[in-house]
Amino acid sequence: MRAVRASARRTHSDVVQAVRRTRVAGGDLALWPIGGAGYIVKSAAALITIDPFTGPSHPPRWIRAIPPAFDPARLTGVDAVVLTHEHDDHTDPTTLTALLAHTQALVIGSAACVAVARGLGYPPERCRVLRHDQALAIKDVHLTAVAMHDPGAQDGNGYVVETPDVAILHGGDSLYFDGFRALARRWTLDAILVSLPGETLYMDEADAARAACDSGARTLIPQHFDLWQSTAMDPRRVVTVAGWYCPRTAVIPAYVKRRITISAH
Repeated sequence: MRAVRASARRTHSDVVQAVRRTRVAGGDLALWPIGGAGYIVKSAAALITIDPFTGPSHPPRWIRAIPPAFDPARLTGVDAVVLTHEHDDHTDPTTLTALLAHTQALVIGSAACVAVARGLGYPPERCRVLRHDQALAIKDVHLTAVAMHDPGAQDGNGYVVETPDVAILHGGDSLYFDGFRALARRWTLDAILVSLPGETLYMDEADAARAACDSGARTLIPQHFDLWQSTAMDPRRVVTVAGWYCPRTAVIPAYVKRRITISAH
C-alpha cells in the first residue's frame, strides 16, 4: 500500500511569485487555491491552472467576498488551462484573455468552455475539447475528463489529475451523486476537491463528506466557500461532519493562496 501525504503550507501574499519559486518533487502535485474552484497546479514538469477566476462581481446576487488572487498577465509559462464548465467564475473571460496574450497555454474543457475561449480569440490549435473518459497528457501530468452531476452546466466535466504517484479529482460544481463510487473502482484517489455550500448549486457539508467516503479519497478539499458573499460558508463545518462519514479522511480547506501539497514522499 502506498503512503500518500497531503499537507497545507503557509499563505503567500504573492501567489505567482510563490509558484515560480516552488520546486515540486517528482510525482507530487502542489496546488495553490486562487478562490472559488480555482487553482494553480504545479508538478515537477508541468504548470496548469484549473478554473481560474480573476473577473468582476456580477450584481445583484453575485458579489465578490474576496478580491482576485493574482494578476493573470503575470502567470507566464502556463502549459494548460483546464475548465470544468462554462459559468464565468470557472471559464472566466478576464483570465482567459490575459492568458491568451501572455502564454501559449492550451485551453482544455467541455465543448461549452472551448466555445467561450474560441469567442475570445483562441485559435483552434490552442483548444481541446475533452469529453467524458477522454484523456490527455500535459508533460508529466495525465488528465482524464469524467462525468459529474452539475444540472446548472451545459456539459460540465470533472477531472482526474494524475502523476505517476498521486491522483486527485476536481469535481467542478458537481452535486453529490452515485458516480463517486464508480470513480473509486477506477482510481485510487489521494484527494477530492468539491464545491460548497449546499443550496442547489453546490454540496453541503454532509454531501462533501459522503462524496469523499464513496470515492475513497484520502483527503477532502472543500472549495468555493469563499468567493461569493451570498454563498460564503465556514469550511470547518466539513471537518465536523467528515468525522462521522469518513473519519480516516483528512480535511484541508482550500484557503486562498495557501499551498496544498499532495505527496507520495
